[in-house]
Amino acid sequence: MSSRYSSRYFPLSVLAFFACLATSVQADVSIESVEVGIGQVTRPGVWTSLKVQLVSAEAVECRVEATAVDPSGNPAVFPSANLNLAANQKTAASLFFMPGSLEGTVTLKVVSLDGDVIASRRLASAEVASEETDFAIVKHVVPIWTVAGTIGGSATGKSDQQSLQKAVTERGVHLTSLKSSDLPTHWRAYSATSTVFLAGEFDMTAEQSAALNQWVLNGGHVVAVAGTRIEELNDSPIADWLLEDQEVVASSLSDLSGLEAFAKSSFRIPIAARIKGSINKSRDGSDIVVGVEGPLLTRTAHGFGRITILGVDLDRAPLSRWRALDSFVATVADLPPVANEEGSAGQRISHSGITEMATQFQIGMETLSQVGERSTLSVLGLVLLFLVVIGPLDYFLVHRLLKKPGLTWLTFPAIIVGAGLLAGSVAGGANGDDIRSRMCELIDLDADSGFVRQSVWATVYSPDHRRYRLQIEHDPRALSKDQTASASTNGSSSRGPSAGWLHWIAAPESNFGGMYRAAGLNLGGAEYQFSEGLTGIDNLPISAASDRILASSATSTVSPDLFDLNLKQAGTGHLSRDSTFTHHLPGAIEDWVLVYGNRIYFHDFLKGEDLLGSSAIEPGVVWSSTGKTTGGRELRSFLTGARFQKTGRKSTGQGDEFEHTNVEWDRRATDLQTIVRMLTFHELAGGRDYTGLLNAASSDLEMSDSMPLDRAVLFGKVSAPSATLQLDGQPLMPDQQESFIRVLLRVDDAPIELSLPKFDD
Repeated sequence: MSSRYSSRYFPLSVLAFFACLATSVQADVSIESVEVGIGQVTRPGVWTSLKVQLVSAEAVECRVEATAVDPSGNPAVFPSANLNLAANQKTAASLFFMPGSLEGTVTLKVVSLDGDVIASRRLASAEVASEETDFAIVKHVVPIWTVAGTIGGSATGKSDQQSLQKAVTERGVHLTSLKSSDLPTHWRAYSATSTVFLAGEFDMTAEQSAALNQWVLNGGHVVAVAGTRIEELNDSPIADWLLEDQEVVASSLSDLSGLEAFAKSSFRIPIAARIKGSINKSRDGSDIVVGVEGPLLTRTAHGFGRITILGVDLDRAPLSRWRALDSFVATVADLPPVANEEGSAGQRISHSGITEMATQFQIGMETLSQVGERSTLSVLGLVLLFLVVIGPLDYFLVHRLLKKPGLTWLTFPAIIVGAGLLAGSVAGGANGDDIRSRMCELIDLDADSGFVRQSVWATVYSPDHRRYRLQIEHDPRALSKDQTASASTNGSSSRGPSAGWLHWIAAPESNFGGMYRAAGLNLGGAEYQFSEGLTGIDNLPISAASDRILASSATSTVSPDLFDLNLKQAGTGHLSRDSTFTHHLPGAIEDWVLVYGNRIYFHDFLKGEDLLGSSAIEPGVVWSSTGKTTGGRELRSFLTGARFQKTGRKSTGQGDEFEHTNVEWDRRATDLQTIVRMLTFHELAGGRDYTGLLNAASSDLEMSDSMPLDRAVLFGKVSAPSATLQLDGQPLMPDQQESFIRVLLRVDDAPIELSLPKFDD
């Protein structure tokens, strides 16, 4: 009896022993705290910082890994750098990961260098943070503000930011308040942030200042409340770039009516006497609100981002007691007056399943010339049709033709296998057996500073079920004729190709494979890993006859001498007649358009038949706004294809009849040049009212905000590629490759010439 008892429970005893051993090993390292993003909020498909505090009972070498499921249902592993944990001491670790959906879990592991898991923790997420969740993942349309300091206050000086936060939260804003000393030290940590408010706090390190500067250069928006804290602002490291070409001086203010008009509010600012503040003497950009003493609210361009400076404190009277303070702050942050409601598609309603411009761009990237068109709905429809047909077909075969119902055990599996082989043969014959790829490059250049942002998208089509090792290499020398070293944004030199941060791309939709789709059970997903430094992906699974879209971005700095600028504004929303520029890029800029104010300039030698034609701006050739091959047109009418033409004589015989028409935006268009151009000027074209699509997920590609800040945008195509796709360590030549360039050009104020009349004696 005892021997049978021992043999029965001996395996259980062994399992219990190893379970206890594993528990004891995991107890050696504990995860004390976790910080996700800024304020525990992020978005799907964006780089998200993750910081942890670790405590170990003994010294150990390890790394931290975060595993998040991508929109395809495959777990992706994001590693940190290797760590050396000291005994009984707290050690901070950080990494970046990318959420794949609005809901789900992120598994956090502490892994030894031998691959053993010594501690783990699961982080739950949802669209709204609660006690049951560790962080929130919100849609791209939800504004996220980061406030360093205080906005709002009561008459006694006690902070009243909670009431302001409640007011802006009701308008759909997610607001996080923290000290300036707690701001991130890496610019990609701001990826989910819409606006950063420096509300009277400027105490930060040089590393934090550099990170914020880099984020603004890449398209971020920072609002600095100078007010009465001019000395603190000037002593902060951010003064080196925030106050470039600007001078903030103390002033005694008496007129704040411009702020009331800017907020579009009937509530008056309770000002009884002069108050202390500041005015900003900016030599560039736009003076948004000007009082009697000078500009109170200014906005300037900084790379592809914006800097807004306010000369009145928001945490002190009288603005802290202003009943319309929430409306004013929302207007400063460009918050729409009415929150976007999901499902309202502007003036036109479509059932295409596309709600974002980013989705249309993805469809364009998936259109491969050598691969037949396919979609998830069509594949599911064929599968459903097969399931409906297979039963009656087998019944007819065994009952009517063979008249032996028992053979269904053989015929039914044979039909399934045969259909699978036939489908594979047809797919292979139609699409081929080779790996296909398509690349799209977007080179953004700020001609004033030389800052370059290179964005690359690559589609990889696999004919078989395979795993791949992928990387995209950027070449910052692509804009230099001599191909010599170019200085990077951190001051070092870059003498060759560099690797950007590689990541997957998915549609911001709620359908299959979309980032807004509800998270379900992940059963059998194939795990893959991001390399240390996030420059590549190892073991990425791609199913047979399907593709994955990857993206990479990198920044660098080139010489500002690439463009000789002499652009001047005429004061009526267009360039002056003597405006010129010359570029010194390695090759010509083809199919170009130049946008400034409410005008667009283009090559018009075909007299309107094909406005983009086969034009080119050659290196060293002077471009002129009044050149023989340059024509101008009202911007919105060009982007929307608006025409005002005569249709015939009136029936009464008096006068002519005219018709005003627009070309409707085609949501199913796949031409990348058309899509990227609309992404660039989406708001100028009418935004959602014209396209019926949001541009929230790809808002960093929008350049409409630069137009009012003395900037013109040159958009065109270049022939020299700036990046290469590496597959399993070897370059993969794409079947299709398109390279676009967008250049921000400074436009100066035209000198005002005053001539007084001469009176005869």
